[in-house]
Amino acid sequence: MDERTQREKQRLRQALRELTNGLPEAYISRSDLGIEKNLLALEEWKQARSVFIYVSTGREPDTRGMLKTALDSGKTVAVPRVTGGGQMEARVIKSLDDLHPGKFGIPEPDASARLLLPGEIDLAVVPCIAADRQGYRLGHGGGYYDRYLAQTKCTTVCLCRGRLLQNELPRDAFDMPINSILTENACINIR
Repeated sequence: MDERTQREKQRLRQALRELTNGLPEAYISRSDLGIEKNLLALEEWKQARSVFIYVSTGREPDTRGMLKTALDSGKTVAVPRVTGGGQMEARVIKSLDDLHPGKFGIPEPDASARLLLPGEIDLAVVPCIAADRQGYRLGHGGGYYDRYLAQTKCTTVCLCRGRLLQNELPRDAFDMPINSILTENACINIR
């Protein structure tokens, strides 16, 4: 792990968190609606029988409508559950009522919920603080998604507000590229 890159990522995370916190509420609402509309229009979304979607918190693009739509349409829906040691797993939910505050206060299902194996996922919808046009994301720094996505072969989509899209982000060898970056304005297909 390159210490210089890690310091640069930390500095950028702080600056982008400040930028995100300063975004107007009207923009956040428009962005949420546009991102959800664009995700639901994706052919990969329509074809997916099983989806792995993060549960949004704070000022992340709101995924609750996406989760509800997936559940209502009969898709198998799994969300992250942190297991410790920088690892997470995909646990199936049947309703948003299955979610309870977990590690870091992020809603997650109980450990008794059915495990969805990485190879069973058709589409993964992942969060970011920011993403770049090469298909890399800047997460919160724990490496959970990079470790998890390294185990999958599914299509990956990162939800990023348009105002946080970067031309290029610092990255390490273990950073997993994403297939598409989705903003309220567009879907940027990378690979």
